[in-house]
Amino acid sequence: MSSVYVGFWRRALAASLDNFVWFFGVLIVLGWLPVDVANVSNTAAYLGVVIVFSLWFNYFAICEWRWGQTIGKNATGIEVRSLDGAERLSLGQASLRNLLRLIDFFGIGELMIVATKRKQRLGDKAAKTVVVRRAPRGAALAPISGGADPTPAPPIAPPEAEEVAGPELPKVPWGVGDSVWGLIGGLVLVVIVPPLLVLPFDSNIGNPDKASDAGILATQALFDVFLVAIAIGMASQWRFRLREALPLLGLRRFAPSAIGWMFAVLGTYYAGAILFSAIVIQPKQEDIGKELGVCNPGIGIAIAAVLAVVVIAPIAEELFFRGFFFGGLRSRWSLWPSALLSGAIFGLVHAPTGPTAAIPLAGLGVGLAWLYNRTGSLWPCVLAHLLNNGIAIGVVVTQC
Repeated sequence: MSSVYVGFWRRALAASLDNFVWFFGVLIVLGWLPVDVANVSNTAAYLGVVIVFSLWFNYFAICEWRWGQTIGKNATGIEVRSLDGAERLSLGQASLRNLLRLIDFFGIGELMIVATKRKQRLGDKAAKTVVVRRAPRGAALAPISGGADPTPAPPIAPPEAEEVAGPELPKVPWGVGDSVWGLIGGLVLVVIVPPLLVLPFDSNIGNPDKASDAGILATQALFDVFLVAIAIGMASQWRFRLREALPLLGLRRFAPSAIGWMFAVLGTYYAGAILFSAIVIQPKQEDIGKELGVCNPGIGIAIAAVLAVVVIAPIAEELFFRGFFFGGLRSRWSLWPSALLSGAIFGLVHAPTGPTAAIPLAGLGVGLAWLYNRTGSLWPCVLAHLLNNGIAIGVVVTQC
């Protein structure tokens, strides 16, 4: 007998029970804290929200990974199962289906549960999971209708990550179509969701001139986290197996000569930017460092802003734009069409900070794609990006 898929109302009841417990749990903890909540600083409030959100997310993800159900699901007699017939979800599956609650919450999940045959919301579709009635204790798991053979496939050896990268790029399992759809979905996600998450705590987040440094910094951090999550998710087929995904995204060792090529790319970019400024137009770009709080009198905000610009942003953007997007294009196309398209997208993404700066930045994107193709490793691109952002932040600090 096949498992019975669970519809909207029973799942809504389970979610309500879980969130009811969380809501009153948070109120109890706040009541025990020896602080006046009304006088808490904005920074402490943001930190508290991040901690609560992280605990809330991990509650769902870990419970579904370890037991296949949360307290609410247990009370309503339902559980989450994998379509491949495995006895329990992988941590990547549990994490992905719960991360996408951020999108499903806005009506998409409810509509998909009602409209799809297996009553799957977007998170279930991406993680390849279903919600079914719980099997009686001690009984064998009922097969998933239309699912795969429950016998697990033999493990696939992860790609060798210790070998020094040659001139060849990693052989990636995604192609041009996957890259384009991942780009569109990823950019929609990172543009819409981070500001919505920060909006309840900073009503001016849509106006950089009025928004707080902490609010802008939190939005940027969420932007980078989502870029990394999408790149790793696509590379690992949403299993989030880092040993599998990171080498496919280019994070592998490189030959010493790659450092020379890195400086050559940076030198070419700076020379081109100078010529563009002298012959065409002087690029004007918003001072992102100052907006994020590099000059903030609070040392914590200032340090966090420097780390966000100099370290986190280069890693996130290189994983997404070069490791994932360019890597997928390059698997089917030749070098220059792939580099030009990925570079143009990289420039356009930065256009809101200054349209005239988008062209030089597109050139940098093309150069970094060439560097990745030349060295076979993403690390030289990350280092080049880090140096470029570090120089820009150094200039900002001298003007604070």
